[in-house]
Amino acid sequence: MDATFSSPNFANKPVDPSTISRDILDTNEPPAESNLPSIREFVSRGSARRTFLDAKIAPLKAELDKLLEERDSLDTEIRRHEGAVSPLRRIPAELISLIFTFASARKFMGTYLINTEEGPWVLSAVCSRWRNIALSQPSLWTCISLNFTDDGPDSPYAAGILPIVRAHLERSQQSPLDITFHPFFETYCTKMEQCVLDLLALHSDRWETLTFSGSPSMYGALDSIRDNLPILRRLNATVRSEHGEPALDISDLFESCPALQEAFINGGRYGGDKPVSADLPYMQLLRYSASNPWTNHVHVLRSATNLVDCVLRLTGRLHVSAGSLPILLPQLRRLSISRAGVLHHLETPALQELYCCDHSSVLHSFLKRLPNLQRLFVGETQSAADIGSLLHATPTITNLMLYLPMAFASDLFSLLENPAPNSGQSAIPALDTLSICLVPLARRLGPIDQDQLLRAVEAQRSRSLRTLNLYAMKFTPSAATLRHMQSFREQGMQIDLSADRDLLYATMVDSDFRLYDDHYHVGVYEMFSFNENTFELFL
Repeated sequence: MDATFSSPNFANKPVDPSTISRDILDTNEPPAESNLPSIREFVSRGSARRTFLDAKIAPLKAELDKLLEERDSLDTEIRRHEGAVSPLRRIPAELISLIFTFASARKFMGTYLINTEEGPWVLSAVCSRWRNIALSQPSLWTCISLNFTDDGPDSPYAAGILPIVRAHLERSQQSPLDITFHPFFETYCTKMEQCVLDLLALHSDRWETLTFSGSPSMYGALDSIRDNLPILRRLNATVRSEHGEPALDISDLFESCPALQEAFINGGRYGGDKPVSADLPYMQLLRYSASNPWTNHVHVLRSATNLVDCVLRLTGRLHVSAGSLPILLPQLRRLSISRAGVLHHLETPALQELYCCDHSSVLHSFLKRLPNLQRLFVGETQSAADIGSLLHATPTITNLMLYLPMAFASDLFSLLENPAPNSGQSAIPALDTLSICLVPLARRLGPIDQDQLLRAVEAQRSRSLRTLNLYAMKFTPSAATLRHMQSFREQGMQIDLSADRDLLYATMVDSDFRLYDDHYHVGVYEMFSFNENTFELFL
């Protein structure tokens, strides 16, 4: 290297910009011989300058690192002192406990295996104060969800569940427990699952709610809880066939439950078609949901005279004795039923809500015997003539929900537009909310008369209608229809032209009373979605 270029005098000064063409510097093209001296000169000057800069930077960097370390340490101390005067520090432990209660509510937690990544486990890991509060609040630890259906017997997490369950039982102290147990295999427990179940059974005197699924033999293995369920208030039992039995029996395992008010037997998503016999204290029940033949339901209903809510899924052939006495349910307010054919055997003078899968003349006559009915869902209509009979049979209805073939749209709109063409008696005079789901019949789509729809809405709006929910497959409202709908909204109506029939169904029918029928699910009436709620009906 030329000594001239490496002299400190040159290193003290910034290097002048290179004069070499970017075509050489930015490519792999070889430079011309005439460029070599200039290139070597820049490299020499640049290297000397870089060495000089490194020497200058080293002490400055050491000083900067020292300053940054001091700044970070001070920043940490400032945050600690700011935290000491934070209003959050002064929140009473009682208020934090209340917040923890909401944060650990069952609806915010998973429905599968309890784990250390949610609920009270997360809250107790934030700081020592929160941990002490969480551990001193037994109610945070009372929900024990053990749904093994997604965690096989070899799952590492499932294998470590026993200590977590034991911790919940200890930390909940003597508080009532909310227990959910679904084994990985439908009809028997693994060794680990049985150990967990045996541990829970030791605390059956604290069970307040129980959701359990398994075979009759699994229920039989719970014999130790018999007569030891003093506070059980809610039972959701799913009984699965183990050996193809024609009928399932869980005997009198739950016969002695002095606090039981809600019972659901094969009434949820996994309910089967096999008859289930269960001796329960039916007289004291307020809510009941079951999947059974009509004869089994009759036995229950004649005893359960205090029911307020009832959901009946009728399985098998419908055998109804013509001379049987009517069943009186004087307190019943809400009823979901999969077949209208048995309604003439029920006397429900206080009924306010009815959800029915099918539509028949029996339904019409039953409606005329309901002086207090306010909410009605009809899930299947086979003829246009049924619509008029239905509307004139329900003068007290304020909330009507209809699931119809699109071919009947014109008949419905005509009745809504002119509800009393001949009789002089107006149909549905008190209607406040109307929800309609229109689907094709036998996959035939016909256009909706949008002018007729608007006239029907206007006619009902001028009476008492305030809310309209409408779904129609492949329905595209015109610009004029949208303008009229907006005008209705500006006059105080709530209008939803839904593009999602499942979402509309959720609006039409409360989750507690969801209906499910095979006719809806395949072919013509493919609509209803599954969920875990215990008040669903599956037919």
